[in-house]
Amino acid sequence: MGSHTSKTMIYSCRSSCGGFSDRLRGIVSVFILARLLNRRFMIDMNYPCPVTQALLPSLVDWIYVPHKQSTNHSRLTIKEVPAWPIKTEISMAHIITYHDFLTIWSTYEEIWISTNGDFVASAFRNPFASNASRILLGRFPLVEATMETLFPLVFDFLFKPTASVQNRVEQILIESHRRHLICLHIRMGKNPSNPSDRAFPVRVHTAEDMLKFVDTYSANNNSKPLVFVTSDSSEAVGTVLRHFPKSSMTVVGPILHVDKANGQASVISNGFMKVITDFYLLGECQTSILSRSGFSVLANRRRKIPNENLYFYDENSRTIRKG
Repeated sequence: MGSHTSKTMIYSCRSSCGGFSDRLRGIVSVFILARLLNRRFMIDMNYPCPVTQALLPSLVDWIYVPHKQSTNHSRLTIKEVPAWPIKTEISMAHIITYHDFLTIWSTYEEIWISTNGDFVASAFRNPFASNASRILLGRFPLVEATMETLFPLVFDFLFKPTASVQNRVEQILIESHRRHLICLHIRMGKNPSNPSDRAFPVRVHTAEDMLKFVDTYSANNNSKPLVFVTSDSSEAVGTVLRHFPKSSMTVVGPILHVDKANGQASVISNGFMKVITDFYLLGECQTSILSRSGFSVLANRRRKIPNENLYFYDENSRTIRKG
């Protein structure tokens, strides 16, 4: 998937552009668009801290390099965050779905895109892009070319963890060796650890309901699992760690919503590394019990068998159903 073209397509996040899963949707979409247009792909993401503090290039060098300015240098900037309310004929979604975006965008040296939209299926199914899609996908079936199926492949193609993130991931995986790793992702919304997020009052019982489920699940499976917990609430994490004092773990560090971060640079940096560490660990679970969250849904796609032993918490009925 390498490219030698001088034309570039840049995923940009220099200010508020959504949580980590929003950004990943945008990054994967822009990468696919860059490949269809045969452009060099770069990431310019330094909000709330440089992305390279936790993630490095894997098989694609996406580090942003400023373009050498020339007199006829042309640049297109597209900002659609959030992506979904816009349904006009000039919206990015409309152009990628119905128009010949390969030709429309071909005259620009640089294309900057800030988005949290999922344009993968639309781009591959665009009739004007059918030849480019066939070349890019090879024998991979077009019907399966979606964000859901391509995400784990593209994520590992683009990213690898920094040494500090990798070390944190390995510390927990060493502890879970030969044990059944159950992961809990408890997304509470607004709470003292995450004060500027949206409020979800119906999620107040998430931790206790998940713990009841784990107790029953472990008894039925006659297993002594290791429970890994991550949450946007330190109170919820504490509840789980106290319930399983000798068989639970979490990644220590500041709780950070990456789009609503404020505070010291070192705290934000450590919080961002914790977010990425949690993301990698959620891809290593044997059983996953997840709140409604794009973050854990995308992380779960990286599991070897994403739908195996997968459960979702329904806060309205306070039940846990098979994924």
